[in-house]
Amino acid sequence: MSIPTTSAGGILLRYEGNSILIVIVQREKGIEKKWAPALRQLPKGGCREGESLEQTALREVLEETGFKAKLLGKAGQADWSYERNGQMYHETVHYYFLEPIEPPQAHDDEFEVVRWIKIEEAAKTLSYSEERDLIARIIASGRFPQRTEQ
Repeated sequence: MSIPTTSAGGILLRYEGNSILIVIVQREKGIEKKWAPALRQLPKGGCREGESLEQTALREVLEETGFKAKLLGKAGQADWSYERNGQMYHETVHYYFLEPIEPPQAHDDEFEVVRWIKIEEAAKTLSYSEERDLIARIIASGRFPQRTEQ
């Protein structure tokens, strides 16, 4: 029997000419061999008690990327199951479109690299197929938040 878990994360984006760039986080040390040479993912994490999904997404993006951001809207969700310490979990991750509102600060040490990439590249290079599929669905739908002035 799987234990259900809920997480939230952000698709931090910016517009550069006709391109849309998003932030991915990357870890190269201490990863499973199947992810080598690097684990690449969207910033996300578990909800704390009393925290909304939106608050979790903003907090996790700040912690993992150093970017304080504002919420632009719901981007979608991804579901997957995994085993940890002999227990199965089923995780639902709620993703939100976010926009940076300040230059980045220092981020935590969970990931060694924080980088901007074209959204089309993310659909090919993210490690988790569920995140690649989410990004591909967003690209196919053309459903992006409107540009805002900072």
